[in-house]
Amino acid sequence: MRSSPDQHDPDWPLYPETILRFSFEPPLAIDLRAVPGEDALTRLRAEGFGEGFAVLTAFDPRGEDLSAEENAKRKRDLDRRLSMLGYRFVDVDACSPDGAHCECSVAVTMDQKDAIDLARELEQVAIFWFDGKQFWILGGIVEADPLMLPRNS
Repeated sequence: MRSSPDQHDPDWPLYPETILRFSFEPPLAIDLRAVPGEDALTRLRAEGFGEGFAVLTAFDPRGEDLSAEENAKRKRDLDRRLSMLGYRFVDVDACSPDGAHCECSVAVTMDQKDAIDLARELEQVAIFWFDGKQFWILGGIVEADPLMLPRNS
């Protein structure tokens, strides 16, 4: 029987409200409640993230809150793994619109299937996927229909 994503993470309905804060120099913020503007798309291309990439986290597997120390260890392990495998990645904070909640994540240029497989291994409910024009939410450990962002487009 298929379970709904919010049964795994009560914050699921808030995922489409996320602001992605890329640690480029200078930083870039993309509000997933709107279609990325041409300036943002140009900036992503200039930074080497113009094609498909995933935004994923190692924090809070299965939507369950871990301690700051455990989340930091999981983030270090993920960074080390991506580096050893030769993936291009950059830190991204995935934040609520008011900034009250942020999860340290990474934007990583990898195949979509590999990104979903990694998310499942990290026990993540979902990932954000950028297809070169817009963002999507794709299920990780949950089966969910791909959700094109913004929701009202």
